[in-house]
Amino acid sequence: MRKTYKFSHSVCQGGYFYCHKTREGDISNKEGLRNALTAIAARFELIDSTIKVYDLMFFFFFITKPMVKPAELIESIQNNISAFGKWDEKYLYSTVYDLQEEYLRKDLQKWGFDYDKG
Repeated sequence: MRKTYKFSHSVCQGGYFYCHKTREGDISNKEGLRNALTAIAARFELIDSTIKVYDLMFFFFFITKPMVKPAELIESIQNNISAFGKWDEKYLYSTVYDLQEEYLRKDLQKWGFDYDKG
């Protein structure tokens, strides 16, 4: 069953994802990147966040509270990941059907990734 998020002035389903790949080389410190993204999730009070870090890219899945401005969130992510690799100029920020693991697995499989292996 698809999860519904209820806020004081709105209701929503699904969530968002941010994906960024390196321009060259592997991600230098996967655990450090995960910690940086976890700190961003705490600062922006993101809900149900999931972080998947692979050798050359990462996916960050979450739901935002209505007060979060996507541009500020994206800027914060980009500022905080710079120490972990040489990042491509392009990134993806979009929606996902549901943040439950079974749906994230399907989404990653659609994009050619294995949830557990990258």
